[in-house]
Amino acid sequence: MDSRKETAAGLEAAAVPVKDQSRQTANAQREAAQGKQRKKRNPALRVLLWTLRALVVPVLCVAAILGGMYAGYVILGKRPGDEVFEIETWKHMYDLVFAD
Repeated sequence: MDSRKETAAGLEAAAVPVKDQSRQTANAQREAAQGKQRKKRNPALRVLLWTLRALVVPVLCVAAILGGMYAGYVILGKRPGDEVFEIETWKHMYDLVFAD
């Protein structure tokens, strides 16, 4: 239940009962104690985890590009799948698209 009342100046907080104050104080003390007990990670592990988090999006982008190339060439183009990742195939496509 919200114990605030609206005035011309805005919201004004009503007095909090003593029982609620002790509960809030106990919660704050518990959170502070948990924060102090938290161990710091090994610096090498922190760097590794940060690197993995930073690489998630680029790796997913590369996987999407490769999957799209394969789907477009094999499924839509009805061509053999082993030609997808040959550089000559893509050079030929580039020449077809940008020919004068």
